[in-house]
Amino acid sequence: MNWSRSGVTLIEIMMVLAIIVIIGTISLPRFDQVLENYKLKTDARQVAWVLRSARQEAITSGITQMVTFKPNLNCYVKDGTTSTTYKLRPDIVFPPMEYTFEKYSGYAVCGFKPTGAVTPKAGKITLKNKYGKRISVVVNPSAGRIRIQE
Repeated sequence: MNWSRSGVTLIEIMMVLAIIVIIGTISLPRFDQVLENYKLKTDARQVAWVLRSARQEAITSGITQMVTFKPNLNCYVKDGTTSTTYKLRPDIVFPPMEYTFEKYSGYAVCGFKPTGAVTPKAGKITLKNKYGKRISVVVNPSAGRIRIQE
């Protein structure tokens, strides 16, 4: 009788699994950095969204809206008709002294008048992740437009 032997041995399966584990171990640190960069971009988008919504609310309500950045508490507060606090993710921070907004009571403040103009002055706020990558949210002084700058 002719028996056909097809299939894989246990040793071949173990070798393939060992190669997969080695490749996974090598790529894990890079994946963590990609994930942290994604978190940084997400928080920067949220800061930009809060600033844009404050500007829009100032225009529609006719009441000046303010966003106060509190780097020591790792959060920012949108003040106006209602007050809402937003926190950054644990590994994302506002680096000290990396903002150009006006300071009041030790905090950076960006506000919008009912015309959509920036008050007291335009500027930027920077966010940093644990790998040192920085992203800034910039408020244009003339038009009050908000953009993200890497």
